[in-house]
Amino acid sequence: MVRATHVIALLAALVACAPVSGGAEVEVSRLTSPDGAIDAVLTEGNPGASASFVYRVHVVPKGETPSQAAYAAQLYGATRSPSAYGADLHWRAPGVLDVRYLQARSIDIPAHVVEVNGRKVSIALQEGVENPEAPAGGMAPRD
Repeated sequence: MVRATHVIALLAALVACAPVSGGAEVEVSRLTSPDGAIDAVLTEGNPGASASFVYRVHVVPKGETPSQAAYAAQLYGATRSPSAYGADLHWRAPGVLDVRYLQARSIDIPAHVVEVNGRKVSIALQEGVENPEAPAGGMAPRD
């Protein structure tokens, strides 16, 4: 039983760190910092039917497109409510970005502080925050 649990945990970690299939990330949220200089961008990737959504938080100069390779945080299987996947971005201050979510299967945060155009931005993950207004399903528009 313990061995099976370790295998499942390892597989979940590998899936969370793997690139999103085909590089198909969709920007689902963009929020400009209070001072207007930096954008926080949330992308959603859907690796396929057998895996959950992958959400990546990017911090970029205002108006720029995020790089798929560089991210400030990655949340695999994150939810905003029992029926809605995703995360919510909130600027607490020009240099502090909150990433709010109810729960996630796994998290990767390479550094808790990122630098954009010479400005330092702290990334604060806030687990346990429910968004009852979030629509069911993933965040990206579905045809």
